[in-house]
Amino acid sequence: MSRRVNIMMDDDAWRVIEQLPRGARSRAVNTAIREWSAASARRNAAARMDSLRARMPPVATEDVVRWVREERERQPS
Repeated sequence: MSRRVNIMMDDDAWRVIEQLPRGARSRAVNTAIREWSAASARRNAAARMDSLRARMPPVATEDVVRWVREERERQPS
């Protein structure tokens, strides 16, 4: 479902949008919002991971390798 919205846009952004054909404007804005939203979600996830990493004790590489191998052995082929 589509929604019609009114937004305020600075002059620089308007000059970019103004150059697009009318049919492409909504697609460009939708694409930009989706890309911004995905990038924002990735930044938030990375920040949460950094926070967890700061609170957790370090783990040796050998332990991680052992855990992965054990998990793979439990998985049915």
